[in-house]
Amino acid sequence: MKDLKFNINKINLLLHSAFWLAWIVVFTLIQSIGGAPSVYLTWLMYYIITLPVFVIHTYLIAYWLLPVTFFKGKYLLAGLGLFILLVIFSAIELVVSNELVFKNFSKEMMFAPGYLNPVNIIVSGIGNHYIILVFLAIKAGLSWYNSKTETAGLLQTKTETELEIYRYQLQPKLILTLMEELEIVEAKSPEKMAEMIIKISGFLNGFLFEVKDELIPLTLEARLTKEFLSVHQHALGRRLKNNVAVSGNIQAHVCPPLLLVPFISNVLKMAYTCNISFESTVLIRAEKKYVLLTFSFWSENDFRLPETEVEQIIKKRLMFSYPGKHRIIDNVEENFAELSIEIFD
Repeated sequence: MKDLKFNINKINLLLHSAFWLAWIVVFTLIQSIGGAPSVYLTWLMYYIITLPVFVIHTYLIAYWLLPVTFFKGKYLLAGLGLFILLVIFSAIELVVSNELVFKNFSKEMMFAPGYLNPVNIIVSGIGNHYIILVFLAIKAGLSWYNSKTETAGLLQTKTETELEIYRYQLQPKLILTLMEELEIVEAKSPEKMAEMIIKISGFLNGFLFEVKDELIPLTLEARLTKEFLSVHQHALGRRLKNNVAVSGNIQAHVCPPLLLVPFISNVLKMAYTCNISFESTVLIRAEKKYVLLTFSFWSENDFRLPETEVEQIIKKRLMFSYPGKHRIIDNVEENFAELSIEIFD
């Protein structure tokens, strides 16, 4: 009974009231179609007066009997409980309807003496179970919908948490990567150190102090991407040729901060560990309701990209900020890698 009380306390009174009101109105009309006004009155009073019987019977099954028996695999006990409740409430319904409704509003509809016999009780009880079946069907549908909604909410919260963690981790990870690459430059080309430190400082200044929101102007994204590539251009010298093309009305658009930079950083790590020459191209194009960001990287020699979760994170960021309004295209070959991001406003 504690389970019954607990579940009833959770009932949405408005929805349940609407259900029972609809039941009274609909079945009064069904039972009275073609009858005199007195017939409508009789059936209306029948459903109003017997309402507590049906409500208690239905809720005992839905919120107590089934949860403590059927849902726990106790099917025989559930069947026995259903039969006992059927007999008890069918007998009560017959007495209430005969003595309180038909006797006062339509004597010709009264049952014959001896109506409380096993056959009448069982037949009447089975006939009355339609409302329980309807209620359980609606309850199951609402439970499924609420479960789906709750699951979607949990997934949304999980994604938000993951992206928040990623956002706070992105800064230290990029700084650590730049410091590691700075050490490599110091060992191989110490004369480049001073200029590289200046370029890194300029990039980090914009990155740490201007990137504060979940979406930033596309103009800032383009500038930070250029500055990041400039750092590596200076460090790698002739072994890296950068091409950056920005076109369209980028002032009118926003995007998640540093969308391409983690992928670019992951690709460029490889250039510091080999003597191969590379060429990279960044294309940022904005139209009225469309943004394209592309990074391509190629060499005359074959190369292999390090495996990371960068692309998966990019996909999650886009799904969170632009659900159903984006597309990612990646193309990796033996000496070529490309990542394109399309955003549809």
